[in-house]
Amino acid sequence: MHDDEAMDRLLRHAMAADAPQLSPAFDALVMRRVRPRRLTPMGRVVIAAYIVLAAAAAGWLMRDLSAASIVVAVAVGVPAAAGASAYVRRLAVGH
Repeated sequence: MHDDEAMDRLLRHAMAADAPQLSPAFDALVMRRVRPRRLTPMGRVVIAAYIVLAAAAAGWLMRDLSAASIVVAVAVGVPAAAGASAYVRRLAVGH
C-alpha cells in the first residue's frame, strides 16, 4: 500500500500545480516548421517542364489508339486516381 499512497500524493501534488505553458516564441517556431513549403520559381519551372514532357510522351505513345479507347481510359483513370488520392490523403490526416 505504500506505493499507492506515494502515487496518490504525487498525483495530488501534480494536479494542484498550475498547468505549464509554452512561450509564444516556441509556438511561432513550431508553426514555422510545420507550415507547408512553397515551391521556388525554379521548382515551378521543373514541374511545368515535367507536365509538358509527360503530356507529349503520352500523346506520342497513344498515337495508334482510337479516340474511343482514349476516352474510356480517361473516363476510368481520372476518377480512380482522384479516389485513390482522396483515400490516401484521408489516411495521412488520420480521419
